[in-house]
Amino acid sequence: MNKYKVVILVLFLLGSLHAQMTWTQATANAQWSARFVFPTIVFHDTMWLMGGYGAGASDVWNSINGANWTCATSSAGWPHRMGHTAVVFNNKMWVIGGCVSDAYRYNDVWYSHDGVSWTCTTSNAQWSSRFGHTSVVFDNKMWVIGGYPILNDVWYSSDGANWACATASAPWSARFYHTAVDFDGKIWVMGGEASGGTDKNDVWYSSDGVNWTQATASAGWAPRYELVSAVFDNKIWVMAGYANGTDKNDVWYSANGVNWIQAPNAAWIARRGPSSVVYDNKIWILGGFPSAMNDVWYSTGLNGIEDNCQPLVNNRFSLNAEPNPFNTHTTIRYSLLTTSKVKLSIYDNSGKLIKNLVNENKLPGDHTVIWDSKDENNQAVSHAIYFAKIKAQDFSEIIKIIVVE
Repeated sequence: MNKYKVVILVLFLLGSLHAQMTWTQATANAQWSARFVFPTIVFHDTMWLMGGYGAGASDVWNSINGANWTCATSSAGWPHRMGHTAVVFNNKMWVIGGCVSDAYRYNDVWYSHDGVSWTCTTSNAQWSSRFGHTSVVFDNKMWVIGGYPILNDVWYSSDGANWACATASAPWSARFYHTAVDFDGKIWVMGGEASGGTDKNDVWYSSDGVNWTQATASAGWAPRYELVSAVFDNKIWVMAGYANGTDKNDVWYSANGVNWIQAPNAAWIARRGPSSVVYDNKIWILGGFPSAMNDVWYSTGLNGIEDNCQPLVNNRFSLNAEPNPFNTHTTIRYSLLTTSKVKLSIYDNSGKLIKNLVNENKLPGDHTVIWDSKDENNQAVSHAIYFAKIKAQDFSEIIKIIVVE
């Protein structure tokens, strides 16, 4: 074997792959005033944001593209607030709790069909007044989880007026300015600030709001509060926040809540207390602090190949290539236990797609496909490291392959 091939084999053993993630600025200066700790939701195929610290009013804004915003009302029926939550439920927008200051908190609930006219369904919900809580829609109910003063209670309602306590003391430590999502048929609670100013990076989940399981006591991302999260591309995403005295612009994702992978740091300025939403098949980040912001950014997610493939469960499929290393042709073999939609692609070391080899339904059994070391344009590729990635149903696997002289 010549010296060149030896070097390639060493790289083969040591090489790594990275997904790419691009952020685009929709606007540096939206029509709404700079603000933070405010919610954004999607209602009737439109983004809506409302209130927040720095807003100075109970204003409500909407946009279909993130760049151009329209004020639905500069003074909604609910009093000005920050640290509140908003959800979409029963074809209405809902605003829940919040505060004007630490000492003046709300436990009211409001709804609107159009963002202009708002109705108070209760001015005094069964849960105590709070801000920095989280809300999700799960199991056809609205949920209120934790918040300040430092709480770990969980409440739910099917109408916004009548609330029941799922648990007065969840096993996760009481906290506020944490984040929560509905993912994989469960409610997930992550991060936040606990008593004594202790920042958290634990992850918990529940299928009923009563019984909670700790997915991890220490996620890959640093303990923080005023972080945001989203569910996108079958993953939980955690972004931004205030950690160890520093504002963050890191982005993390997980397919199971246990194992977290860091995406490339975002192009937007590090911040805490922004708002996040998934809209138009993109993740969006809006506003934030320290110098109150009114910029808007979006990303279409990971491009190319990911390095956090789900582990094989019950050996649903296997993947290998022979010969490997190779010069012009290699045979890629894979086995399926169940009928699956299979996508098998080749990527280079930067995560760029080189060629799609399979993209169709396949029956159980053994399958093969030959890669002739050419790209989508039928051009021979360079001698280098490549990656074959197979995805079938919700599972994926990657192997390294190399093209040599």
